[in-house]
Amino acid sequence: MAVTIFSQDGITDSAAVSDLAQRAARADGDPPFSDQTLVDVRSAKAGLRSVTAVQDGALVGAAVINPDPDQASTFTVELVVDPEHRGAGIGTALAREVRGQVEGTVEAWAHGNHPGAQRLAETYGLSSVRDLYRLKRSLRGASDLPLPVDLAEGLEIRPFEVDRDENGWLRVNSQAFSEHPEQGKMTLDDLRQREAEDWFDAPGFLLAVRAEDPQDIQGFHWTKIHPASDGSPAMGEVYAVGISPEQQGRGVGKALTAAGINYLADQDLEDVMLYVDGDNTAAMALYEKLGFERWHLDVMFRGEITG
Repeated sequence: MAVTIFSQDGITDSAAVSDLAQRAARADGDPPFSDQTLVDVRSAKAGLRSVTAVQDGALVGAAVINPDPDQASTFTVELVVDPEHRGAGIGTALAREVRGQVEGTVEAWAHGNHPGAQRLAETYGLSSVRDLYRLKRSLRGASDLPLPVDLAEGLEIRPFEVDRDENGWLRVNSQAFSEHPEQGKMTLDDLRQREAEDWFDAPGFLLAVRAEDPQDIQGFHWTKIHPASDGSPAMGEVYAVGISPEQQGRGVGKALTAAGINYLADQDLEDVMLYVDGDNTAAMALYEKLGFERWHLDVMFRGEITG
């Protein structure tokens, strides 16, 4: 049965794209789309475009084209092919159609840095520009747990409260990640979308606040729990850790990280993972001291598409 390639504005069937991404993640051990991309797909974000591959009425491949609102003619691209339909040229066909749909700077993520993604990047003249590592450490039976939480004087840790802490958290997040290409751009709508996800867990969203003013957020550790699936146990994640500039150098980030790991350990999880940029040597050193080891690698490829 022939495969048909469709190009369109938006996503016609977001549930089918999400299901395809889940099948690929189970097969590869790497999610093909970032959390932000999945949020944008489910919320039908304005400007989002897609290229899909359909065979016998079933979705067997998809590429999501996401324009950068802050940089004209810049597009983030993520692509996935159903594990049972690989090796038949579907990825090449999707990439060829994407090539015809964009003109400008393309930033394409290869989650897991698989050889097929590397070949596609080379074909279209894209070069690797960013390494994003996933690190992992054991929780169950670890002799160093619970980790010590040495919080700076004048601060205390409390859980996030929905409908109360959104604006305060957004302020600190934008300060902490002012130069981060994804995290620092989060909006209230992005946060609300995540609050609506099944995995959102307010007790595991830890805030460092001033003791005399618990509404004054100075840092946070947002944890996440990935549910068990297909024989793989549930896993915790250090989803995001950020602190305000005025708390830099006081050990607040380390204390929050430790507190979040302790929280995840209390949920009877076997392992915890996190993402860290390869050039963030300070964070890499901190996480390795906390027992994390390098596990997987995601690579961003960038290039100019013209004509």
